[in-house]
Amino acid sequence: METKIQYMVKLRRLAGMFLMVSALCSGCSEGFLDETNPQSVGFDHIKDLKSLTAATTGVYNSFNNSNYYGRTFVVSPELFGDNSFISIRNGGRYLGHDRFTVTNGDGYVTGAWTQMNRVVANANLAIQAGNQLTFPEGQRAAANQIMGELYACRALAWFDMVRYFAQPYNYTEDASHLGIPLVTEPPGVIISPSRGTVAEAYTHIVADLLRAEELLGSAKKNGYFNKAGAQALLAKVYLYMEDWENAEIYATKVIEESAGYTLLSNADYVASWGQKFSVESILEIGMLPTDNNGANSIGYLSEQGGYGEWLATKELYDTYSQTDIRRNLIVPGSRENAESEAYFIKKYPLGASSRDDNIKVLRLSEVYLIRAEARAELSKTQPDKAAGALSDLNAIVGRADPEASVSGLQGDALVERIILERRKELAFEGNRLFDINRKKMSLVHIQTNQIRTFEYPNNRFIMPIPYAERNANPNIQPNPGWN
Repeated sequence: METKIQYMVKLRRLAGMFLMVSALCSGCSEGFLDETNPQSVGFDHIKDLKSLTAATTGVYNSFNNSNYYGRTFVVSPELFGDNSFISIRNGGRYLGHDRFTVTNGDGYVTGAWTQMNRVVANANLAIQAGNQLTFPEGQRAAANQIMGELYACRALAWFDMVRYFAQPYNYTEDASHLGIPLVTEPPGVIISPSRGTVAEAYTHIVADLLRAEELLGSAKKNGYFNKAGAQALLAKVYLYMEDWENAEIYATKVIEESAGYTLLSNADYVASWGQKFSVESILEIGMLPTDNNGANSIGYLSEQGGYGEWLATKELYDTYSQTDIRRNLIVPGSRENAESEAYFIKKYPLGASSRDDNIKVLRLSEVYLIRAEARAELSKTQPDKAAGALSDLNAIVGRADPEASVSGLQGDALVERIILERRKELAFEGNRLFDINRKKMSLVHIQTNQIRTFEYPNNRFIMPIPYAERNANPNIQPNPGWN
């Protein structure tokens, strides 16, 4: 009998057949959306549940890429914020992000754009093929699960793209500002899509997640979406839309109705970061000792046995009390010929050994904080919601530090305390820049040798549309403030 790891490797090899042509095209000058279905050769072979499942695994593979969740999309939003910086002794990685000098030719930004669009394009092909198949009665539940995963994957890629390349939903009153290209079907011919609005992007994201919720099963499926994963992502999407009622509803579905998830104990919290698929992890991007990003992994960037150049700020370290268990995930030390006072990130502890740290995309603790924030915002007009907001906040505060609790806050002060807790709980997980931007906060940019403050709104709180895409696609509009 083959093991789960052997089975996963076999699936990934089969999925590689579907992705081979697109991988060869990744270095081409054409914009990714401007290609003539580079993946269609493989995806034309979707003819049954087995091949549809393999194609879906291929869709997930792009999330693992070092320019997506494998590193860039986690590191970049933390560098632009106030949680981390690049050591003065470095190999030149992410310096534009660290120095707030990203250009439209930045390779990491271009790589993220490519991988996000690759998820969408491959999901489109698989969704179209899957919708054309008729499955036997005994396979319908499994087929629904796979189709639900495809809709959820496409929604996640769109959500990530609209956060990274467009201003937040509340930037304009009706979210009519520039969003992202929205291609929902394989075009079959070369196309040059323009950008829709942010409102249109969120409409598509919500629709995909509602469809995914209908199709997905409740059973926990490590490394893949299930119903709770779609609901947790939907709660986060509604939070970004400032649809507080639905954010609360969907967070509650995950917290109170989903079996198999619970907050880790204080005693188990630190060790969980070196383990796979904890009881708190709702969606986690899986890596394998034999299938990971190697020296391009996120842990290799932070671990001192690797490059070790991604460091935490002292200002973040000082936000944790001495009895807060999360303080143990930042270790004070020094770097030879660099920072005499350095703070080492320990959320990716396998980076210098097996290099296969999983990436935690959605955790139950974040869902508690989503509901806390939604309830706190609602409490401004519905005062009875404040107690629930404090209860959710204290579930996370008290787990981290049994000696701590929050009381007596309301209104904006309560919201601000929850955002601080998001910063502390979700540090180094790729959320900080987006929280700063959607809450219209000033950005305090911290490096080894300087601290600068950038005010909201700011054109540089989002990434430029890559030059390669603009050069290939005459219809793609650049972001204001970028050449």
